Amino acid sequence: MPENPRPETRKHGVAVSAGIAVGRAYLVGRDSLKAPRHHIDSDDVDTEVARLKKALAAADKQLEKVKDKLASEHESDYHIISAHQLMLHDEHLADAALGYIRTENICAEWALRKAVDDIAGVFNTIEDDYLRERMSDVEFVYERVLRNLLGRDTGPLSPPPDAVVVAYDLSPADTSTLHKAAVAGLITDAGGRTSHTAIIARAHEIPAVVGLENITETVETDDLLIVDGGAGVVIINPTAATVARYREEQWRQVAAGAQLLTLRDLPAETKCGQARVQLFANIDSPEELDDAIEYGAEGIGLVRTEYLYMTSDALPDEETHVHNATSMVQRMAGRPATLRTFDLGADKLARFLEDAKLEEANPALGLRSIRLCLADLGMPLFRTQLRGLLRASVHGPLRIMFPMISGVAELRAAKAVLEDVRAELRREGVPFDEHIKVGIMIEMPSAALTADVLAKEADFFSIGTNDLIQYTMAVDRVNELVSYLYEPLHPALLRLIGGVAEAARHAGISVTVCGEMAGDPTVVPVLLGLGIQELSMSAVAIPEVKSVVRAMTLAGARGLVDDVLTLPTADDVRAAVHAYMDTLGLAAKSSG
Repeated sequence: MPENPRPETRKHGVAVSAGIAVGRAYLVGRDSLKAPRHHIDSDDVDTEVARLKKALAAADKQLEKVKDKLASEHESDYHIISAHQLMLHDEHLADAALGYIRTENICAEWALRKAVDDIAGVFNTIEDDYLRERMSDVEFVYERVLRNLLGRDTGPLSPPPDAVVVAYDLSPADTSTLHKAAVAGLITDAGGRTSHTAIIARAHEIPAVVGLENITETVETDDLLIVDGGAGVVIINPTAATVARYREEQWRQVAAGAQLLTLRDLPAETKCGQARVQLFANIDSPEELDDAIEYGAEGIGLVRTEYLYMTSDALPDEETHVHNATSMVQRMAGRPATLRTFDLGADKLARFLEDAKLEEANPALGLRSIRLCLADLGMPLFRTQLRGLLRASVHGPLRIMFPMISGVAELRAAKAVLEDVRAELRREGVPFDEHIKVGIMIEMPSAALTADVLAKEADFFSIGTNDLIQYTMAVDRVNELVSYLYEPLHPALLRLIGGVAEAARHAGISVTVCGEMAGDPTVVPVLLGLGIQELSMSAVAIPEVKSVVRAMTLAGARGLVDDVLTLPTADDVRAAVHAYMDTLGLAAKSSG
């Protein structure tokens, strides 16, 4: 029998988590759970209502068990499962399904499906593709409840070690437990860079490719697979020569990663010695600080404090804020920590927002972030958080940052609340750092274009390039129809960043880039040439970014920027950047 009866086949998808994986396929069948559809007698309504309530309660307990296992391991996974628990209690799902049983005399399974279909109809009208993608969360919750109604197994996946998990899609509960099974990689039909499979795979450094469309129909159980998570390539039934080549690349990447870690204690200083770049980490919780320090972070450039509001029904009180912030500041031992006030709204919901029943046609552009903080609904929570952060500031260099500031009026309004809280603490005799730094996120073109006036009233800037690109280009990068327009190297964006950097320099304040661009080694020379000397990123990206900084010169970066600012298209800019990287002896990576 021939060694390879089926030919080697290559499939291309969305690269979401870098690394090489070689392993046998473990197929996860999203077996078609068919929901029974039949009417019931009036006498059976109470029975069906009780069945649905029991299934919902069981799902809640199942998710709680998953969450308990994750609480001490990875915070972001924990938050996703918490969000799924909130859905179980949402009126649009649970109450709507119960209502269908009572008003239409239908079985619990059918009622649940009708409620989910209603939600899907709303999601399909949302223009923001990131928010539309969250419909998959509702479907995962539906499946779990339906399995309980049908008496089907809801246990965790149990692939063998070193397997490549192949699925149409994976629930966050499944994905977050797969790293414990020591799986080699993940590949799915569905998903994008913002899907939970992608987010959790990156967090656990599992090579992954998503958006493969029909991979579950192509792969068979125990097929040998190669997953190139950096290139977005999956190879089915590779030849021995192909396996050998990728094994060699796998070991090269491991060795390169180990080599990069030897730079941990060295400064991110240009080869010419004329520029020193500070490299910070973005984190969600104190649990991520060890990784940040291990990878060489010089501080924390962004703490997403909104996750405190998303992990339980109870809102964080002042003492919770004090404890959370203090633990970070003390762990950083003199290195700065920048805590962003809560950025809730849109897709990041907490129970109090669910209870408020806000109805917004486009929540991504609605009452969220600093706007929510300054509204009646969010003001008490905003003041409580500011009190906690100020109290924690006595323990080390803590900085406060306001998100989604659109202009000077909004900044002044936020600072007025902060000053009122300061005065309140002084009257109470509660100590805090009187010289605490207060900065803002530059995430909208309106803020970038008025950076010169904002710089007069802020202690520092942090450019959130993820949102700045989308708002500038009016495009969502996960929309496959227009994703080619999501361009980090678009001339318009580079001019905005350059303008912000220039305004900060004139005002004598610092400016950090904290979006995905900061962790993209290919973009680093451009950012440095534009005047950016502080970068904040996922901790795992720090070593490679540092290696690029140490290989370049300030004059070279400035010369590169002088050239690219004259170019008309992003493709032209990218070609020039790749040519520059070649002169450094570095392989350019995609910045898309």
